[in-house]
Amino acid sequence: MISYTLLEFEELISTSDFLKENQTYFPHMTFVKANHQTQGRGQYDRKWESDANQNLLFSILLKHINVSNMLEIKRWVISNMMSYLRSQKIDCIFKEPNDIYVNDKKICGILIETQATSNIFDYLIIGIGLNVNQVEFTQSNATSLGLILNRRLDTKDVFNKIIQMLLEGYKKQ
Repeated sequence: MISYTLLEFEELISTSDFLKENQTYFPHMTFVKANHQTQGRGQYDRKWESDANQNLLFSILLKHINVSNMLEIKRWVISNMMSYLRSQKIDCIFKEPNDIYVNDKKICGILIETQATSNIFDYLIIGIGLNVNQVEFTQSNATSLGLILNRRLDTKDVFNKIIQMLLEGYKKQ
């Protein structure tokens, strides 16, 4: 099994921002999860809507990855997030540049931020927001696992399964 670090918080401004500001203190394969983000964001600093304690909001810190592996890293995250959804019998598609949709509604957003020195990423931070139990959205094009499956899910159980899938998938790269 791949060694990893997991930090969990009740609330953060953003899991990705926390890792970016503190990345020097944490090793490769550090996961940071928050039950609520006050300023979660997607691409182009768009706000990521999420009610407290309803969804999965986490980021992964990878270090010293060759820049040429960026596409493989993106595929690793996307394929494992989609595999989890499909394991729940949810038909989903990936829409470039960073979202997973079910029936034209966004269920998951992925944001990758990097800093590189020559051909090596000093760090690569992958932020993931997965709508799990939220039932009301201000954006009409959003959905959640709970809405699709018509039941509440245990977010800790969902998170643990996703981490295991990500770790197993990373080993196979």
